[in-house]
Amino acid sequence: MNVELRHLRVVVLVAEAGSVGRAARWLKVSQPSLTAQLKRIEGAFGGELFARSRTGVTPTALGRYAVDRARAILVDVDHLASTVSAMTAVESSAVRLGGFPTAPMSGIAQRLRDHGQIERVSIEVEWSTSVLLQQLESGRLDFALLREFPGFELRLPTGVEACTVVESESAYVVMAAGHPLALVGGDELELGALSDEEWIGEPPDDSGFHVLFRAACEQAGFQPKVEHHSVDTSVLMGFVTSGQGVALVSPTSYRMLSRDVVTRPLSGDPIHRRLLLAWSTDSPRAQMSSDVLGMATSAYDEALTEHARRDQPHRRMHVA
Repeated sequence: MNVELRHLRVVVLVAEAGSVGRAARWLKVSQPSLTAQLKRIEGAFGGELFARSRTGVTPTALGRYAVDRARAILVDVDHLASTVSAMTAVESSAVRLGGFPTAPMSGIAQRLRDHGQIERVSIEVEWSTSVLLQQLESGRLDFALLREFPGFELRLPTGVEACTVVESESAYVVMAAGHPLALVGGDELELGALSDEEWIGEPPDDSGFHVLFRAACEQAGFQPKVEHHSVDTSVLMGFVTSGQGVALVSPTSYRMLSRDVVTRPLSGDPIHRRLLLAWSTDSPRAQMSSDVLGMATSAYDEALTEHARRDQPHRRMHVA
């Protein structure tokens, strides 16, 4: 059997899940079928990738190497695919929109599609702000939603302009609904109350978030235990719902939340960001910037309304 990209995704998912059963539930397949597939994959690699126990699986030495290389390959392949897709979306009727994964991209895309002159919307999802700015500068994107953290203000390249969508968006802690801190009275949590928790998040990037997060934790008197990283928000939420750790999310991330989790604001708002809409001034769609800004604001308002319907407490947003 030749190793394919889908096999690499299985290996990474099993490692992040910590058990074949949990990975099977995330993939919505039966555990026996995933176990059989994993054995075939291990056969192709020439050795066991995971040591099995009653509590789950842990990567072997070969498995750790395979998982690390698989993650790097998948990130490169996904980035290649999305970049090629953006570069080939050159029809005059198309709008090329980029943004970070937890932005309400679907809400903005729907509003663009409802615009009378727009026949097609091409979406580029990317964690790296610098990559999104490069794609705006090169003309591969028309518009992009960007995040900006205090002390890490963006430097816009020549030919790129931006406007504020949300002046200050706070980070919320998300935890399993049965977590002891989820049952404590009051809306806000002190960051220091989470000193013993394992944290799950996206891999370190160029936004400044990880620097600010660690600084806020040190200010609260502890070093955070960031045990897991994933570029896949569904995997992140799988860790949280299974009670293996907590994470930070924005209140507009409701589409990836479930009834099995609770979000709580942090006391003192130690971690927050500004959200921007940027566009290429050379784009044939540049004249639509004010319209798209209104669409982005409306999409965020809709996301906050949906968050409120989940009966989750949230801070009022300051929308420009």
